[in-house]
Amino acid sequence: MTATEPVHPPTAADDDESNAEAVISVDDLRVHFQGKAGVVEAVDGVTFDLLEGETLGLVGETGCGKSVTARSFLGLVPSPPALPTRGSIRFRHRGENPDSLPTVVDLLSVDRTTMADIRGNRIAMIFQDPGKALNPALTIRDQLGEVFLIHRSAEVLVGAGVDPDANDLGSRLLRRAAHLRDRWPERLLLSIPPFRARRTALRASIDGLVADALAETQIPNPAGILGRYPHELSGGMKQRVMIAQALACNPDVLIADEPTTALDVTVQAHIVQLIGELQQRHNTSVLYISHDLSLVRRVCDRIAVMYAGRIAEVGSADEIFHRPKHPYTRGLLAAIPSQSSLRGELAAIEGTVPELIDPEPGCRFADRCGHATDMCGSADPVLAPVAPDHAVSCFGYHPLDDAELTRPSVDPLARDGARS
Repeated sequence: MTATEPVHPPTAADDDESNAEAVISVDDLRVHFQGKAGVVEAVDGVTFDLLEGETLGLVGETGCGKSVTARSFLGLVPSPPALPTRGSIRFRHRGENPDSLPTVVDLLSVDRTTMADIRGNRIAMIFQDPGKALNPALTIRDQLGEVFLIHRSAEVLVGAGVDPDANDLGSRLLRRAAHLRDRWPERLLLSIPPFRARRTALRASIDGLVADALAETQIPNPAGILGRYPHELSGGMKQRVMIAQALACNPDVLIADEPTTALDVTVQAHIVQLIGELQQRHNTSVLYISHDLSLVRRVCDRIAVMYAGRIAEVGSADEIFHRPKHPYTRGLLAAIPSQSSLRGELAAIEGTVPELIDPEPGCRFADRCGHATDMCGSADPVLAPVAPDHAVSCFGYHPLDDAELTRPSVDPLARDGARS
């Protein structure tokens, strides 16, 4: 194996007993930013799969590239300062109209119209801070109603008693009002009898769909908050509104970017449980971004560990927590407080995160690793299998073919203190 041949890590889909397919396949994703001091390699060669119906945890410390990776799915990385994204993100959708969208598309190469259909409809995202993600100038009705008007306008029209294919003037006006987000010419015309009743029916249809979406998130009195603004809601209620907005179109993939960071512990537990229940109900694949290892352990089927813009290790939750391989993963797990930890003592990973501006070749954890060799500082390791459903990017397990090394018979990274 060479350092220039990255492969997809093994997944549960590789097991003959599993029929799960990859909904998202990320292959050698590279997202770099042009800064004043040079090129920042924020995401550099990331490869992983998200399987149908599973929850994949993407973990790592702040600034390791988790959110940039996820935003690349939806074309939300600003360019500039981002340079052209390289690699591929293949998305296999389960849409009802496959003729209008190929079954498998590369999210990095689709046009703006196709991405507009995918974003919020087939792939949705719960952002980290609902207070910032929600528009403070719009009511809850308007913000969630926009999702239905853009992606489910036919359902809105049917709910208003309008045939989506009818050709009379009133129906045409309502279709335009739905598709064009109710612009003022349509509002003016629909305020004139006999179209006024149709407009009222349209708003009632939207309100019903929005209230149903909110009810799924167990918000008390969902119809009663339609006219409220975000600042009138608690943090937990705002997060539930975000979840309702994300799941309104029954997406294939849900990206949850630190969805409980701004909430207290009690509300966190409710939100995590809610996401899990809605995932099972809709069979949605979830990419769960977090730095909370204890939370990820409870909710995720598999875990990918990121460090300095690269995937260090990926595997089932059981493999990562009970048989960690990468020294960075071991360090993270050793730092989790436990009942056996002495009071006031916590394990720490020595050193600091490397600078990502025009970095030198080599393993980005080498300067902080107690097992690093000369090879680690001169070549890039690849992510490759060490066991079924477990892959690691480390020369301790995958030395270069041309290196005068043999794979050790004893785990070179084994040490006491790696806690499960």
